[in-house]
Amino acid sequence: MSEQQPPPGFDPTTNPKAAAKAAKAYAKASRPWFKKKRWWLLGAIVVIVVIIVAANAGGGGGPTKVTDNSGSSTSAKGDGTDGTKSNPVKVGETVQLEGTRYTVKKVVKKARVGGPYGEKADGVFVVVTLTIENMKDETKTFVDSAAKLVAADGNEYATDDDGQIYAQNSLVLEDMQPKLPKTGVLVFDVPPAKTAGAKLKLSDLFGGGDAYVDLGLT
Repeated sequence: MSEQQPPPGFDPTTNPKAAAKAAKAYAKASRPWFKKKRWWLLGAIVVIVVIIVAANAGGGGGPTKVTDNSGSSTSAKGDGTDGTKSNPVKVGETVQLEGTRYTVKKVVKKARVGGPYGEKADGVFVVVTLTIENMKDETKTFVDSAAKLVAADGNEYATDDDGQIYAQNSLVLEDMQPKLPKTGVLVFDVPPAKTAGAKLKLSDLFGGGDAYVDLGLT
């Protein structure tokens, strides 16, 4: 190991105390980057952030089919495989994410919503009657981005703004109170050829992943 060289202009005969202080500062500044404390601190912060992100991403372990609607988390059945995109639940079944339960009650196709003076579909309206239950302890608003109709070819359709206005009991922008199920409708305007095999993609109100429901359409 080479001996540490004194800093430029170092003169031990001038002021021994000042010279020693300057030499110490120079030696500290000359240390390799990996021996400096700030790098260890930065590394620790990065590790903490990674742990927090991983914990949040883990959520509740995926969607789970619920065997009853008692409100107890023990009524969930399975290991997080029921309600996935490859194994969606069916109409009439309840699926639970980390903080939300969803039950699709009914699905119909309509050319128009809101009666003869209502809104006519550009393609065909898929009207989904859905029950939402907030399983947490704080109120959350159900927004349109939390529900998508996914066609068999993977195309995703958002709820139709005009259709939601004319439909009765729209769920969009409704507040979901804790432990208080609310039933309403979602309206999607899709090409008629896209309805067969379509699924409803539902996002957890608290960011705990997505669940899928086979709408049973042909």
